[in-house]
Amino acid sequence: MEARIIVLLSVFSVLLIPGAGQTSAAKTLPIHDGIGGEFAAQSSLGREVRLSEFAGKPVLLFFGYTSCQDVCPATLSRLGSLTRRLGPRAGDVQVLLVTVDPDNDTAEHLREYLARFDDRFIGVTGSQEAMDRIAALYMVKHDASHGMKVTTEHNRSKALVKEAFLYSHSQQIYLLDKAGRTRAFFFTGSPLDEMEQAVLALLSEGTPEPESGVRSDLDHGEHPGSMTNLDQGEHPGSMTNLDQGEHPGSMTRHDAQNSMED
Repeated sequence: MEARIIVLLSVFSVLLIPGAGQTSAAKTLPIHDGIGGEFAAQSSLGREVRLSEFAGKPVLLFFGYTSCQDVCPATLSRLGSLTRRLGPRAGDVQVLLVTVDPDNDTAEHLREYLARFDDRFIGVTGSQEAMDRIAALYMVKHDASHGMKVTTEHNRSKALVKEAFLYSHSQQIYLLDKAGRTRAFFFTGSPLDEMEQAVLALLSEGTPEPESGVRSDLDHGEHPGSMTNLDQGEHPGSMTNLDQGEHPGSMTRHDAQNSMED
């Protein structure tokens, strides 16, 4: 009887501990203020998509291109493995690939390429200017590393064009929550257990109310993919608001950049 009382008291004490029973990811995923924002662009669906249309779903966002020979297919394979692990819950998560090579990566090419990994993945494309502006929202660096096109005939997987630029580009995967806020960064080699735990933690969260003044590339009626007011600090969490921490556990753009570079 005494032992039973001790066990019950132990269980009760655990329930009183803040955060007890939650996954470590649920307790530690910060909000990376200033990384990301609303955007709109053409897509592999054959129509314009906006990030906000996926509100209510965690989003895994990656920048790459279909002629990539190594990192991009490896990353997309990793994301395919993750969605298979999620099972039925994968339908509540969206994977987006934003191309850094829109000249070659048409909506049709992206649709055909992404279907090799998971036909639910969506590709984002448009003008080079539009893609550059979306990349800037997420602090992504990219460039045609050799300045000239090379043959794709030796690519490990079938390429959709005969020649393409080789791009060097940032390789992180962005995990966005149901409100489109950046909450974590992963890479091709990140453990699947860690990625799955983080996604499940966001799935268990409620959908926050939309915030007024969130940084966006659609402000002031400019064309989709444009980037505005980055030098005025007008929006919470904008590029210039490096000393603000509007959300509990938030990280500034400067902090997040250091995190990605470590």
